[in-house]
Amino acid sequence: MHLAAVIQHQGTIEEQNILSLEETRELLDVQVLKEAVELLRRARVIYLFGLGASLCAAKDAYLKFLRLNRLAVINDDWHSQLLQAKNATSEDLALVISYSGATEEIIACIKELKNNNTPVVAITRCVPSPVSEMADLKLYTAANESLFRSGAMASRMSQLNIVDILYTALANEAYSDSMGQLARTHIHKPDFFQTKSGK
Repeated sequence: MHLAAVIQHQGTIEEQNILSLEETRELLDVQVLKEAVELLRRARVIYLFGLGASLCAAKDAYLKFLRLNRLAVINDDWHSQLLQAKNATSEDLALVISYSGATEEIIACIKELKNNNTPVVAITRCVPSPVSEMADLKLYTAANESLFRSGAMASRMSQLNIVDILYTALANEAYSDSMGQLARTHIHKPDFFQTKSGK
């Protein structure tokens, strides 16, 4: 592929990412967001679910909750996610991330969660789907990416954006404590430029 074609293709990707974020912002229900943050705040354990590209967003959420010293659990493989669904209780929260809303393994996990009366918050695209129907709260992303895509791109950006919003809102619930926790969990990195200059 020639450089000009690559640059043109890059522009299209950026436009799709921006469009996805703008459409997701329009879909965001502030009341649902408040309820989701309250469930996160009260949860004994936050169980995270996602497969494929959605697992990347779930792992990002895990790291953010870890910075706030919130007990969260994430597993890479589906069998482990199914086990964590079976172990969840009504005092916990399940944060399920699924763009399609139709992944069979994720649906199986939600069925177990519902059996245990575990609240389910889903980050999923804004179309009727099994995940959307079963979730207690829905935080919708734009549905502008084909399910037959070669790799999740715009959808991933929207998922990460909602994770960032949840994280920021949760941190603001107890701002002083959160700032202290973030300072305590900061991992110091040496100043590269001072090291290079010998200072």
